[in-house]
Amino acid sequence: MPSPLSQRPPEKIRDLPRSYLRAQLAEYFHAPPPDGIVETDYSLWRCAETGLEFCEPPLPGNAAFYEWVSRFASYYPGFRWEYGQVAQMLKAGKGAAPGFKVLDAGCGKGDFLRALDFLPAQQKYALDLNEPAIRACREQGFNAFCGTVETAIAGGFLKPGEFPVVTSFHCLEHVPQPVEFVRELLRATAPGGKLFLSTPYSPMSFESNWFDVLNHPPHHMTRWNLAAYRKLAEIFGVKMRHFAPRNRPLKQALQLFRLQTYGPNVQVARPVLLKDLLRRAPQFLAGWRQLRQRARQQENGGSDSILVEFTVP
Repeated sequence: MPSPLSQRPPEKIRDLPRSYLRAQLAEYFHAPPPDGIVETDYSLWRCAETGLEFCEPPLPGNAAFYEWVSRFASYYPGFRWEYGQVAQMLKAGKGAAPGFKVLDAGCGKGDFLRALDFLPAQQKYALDLNEPAIRACREQGFNAFCGTVETAIAGGFLKPGEFPVVTSFHCLEHVPQPVEFVRELLRATAPGGKLFLSTPYSPMSFESNWFDVLNHPPHHMTRWNLAAYRKLAEIFGVKMRHFAPRNRPLKQALQLFRLQTYGPNVQVARPVLLKDLLRRAPQFLAGWRQLRQRARQQENGGSDSILVEFTVP
């Protein structure tokens, strides 16, 4: 099976049986998942040219899967670093110009668009496949459409090349055809405009020692790195810049220690944590040294997320 980004034969990394993924979901959320939310066995592959990891088959989570995971408070990230980063860049640039407007694809309930407090609501456009999220955006005065860029253009809600800025945060990794997804986003972007994308930077800091089921299928179809993004920019002939939040290996090491010691989404009293850190100091220090080395080696400073800016010719 070909990589989404290359015709070179990919390398198989591992099998991900349905039973294994269900067990990992149960451990992550501390609740047994309903039947049917993982529909198939998967396998994980690596692009020989870029290192992009992708699953086979590229079958995203179904409606029952997302209905179940969205019940848990731990699923929602709240305010993301990239929201503030892009808002700051837009405000410093042309964001305050008359008529300037932004399209956020995969908008959710409008958290990013709310961060653009220098723009009137009517200059904010929201796109999502979730009807309740779109209703929430409409209630805030945003121009909102339930569908894809393609269906929004076909329905007359959007025009090709209409937006000086298009954003899509933590959506690319969910779609089965990432190149086509970006092609549609660029279709909505004006000449000279910018498309901002963000995803996890994989493998994340804790993934060498702990399996993150939410960074694998059926939740994520692809796992992105800088080489993969650069190839994507090459495919579309766009200029690219990348950004990452400031990374703290010590904080990452503490997160890894908590995952290894207690598992995901477990609250631990501070005295218990300190006692276990002292008792297992060699384990914690080994993780910290590993993550400090990772930060030195990676172009993004070892951060677990990446923000990419594509500038359209």
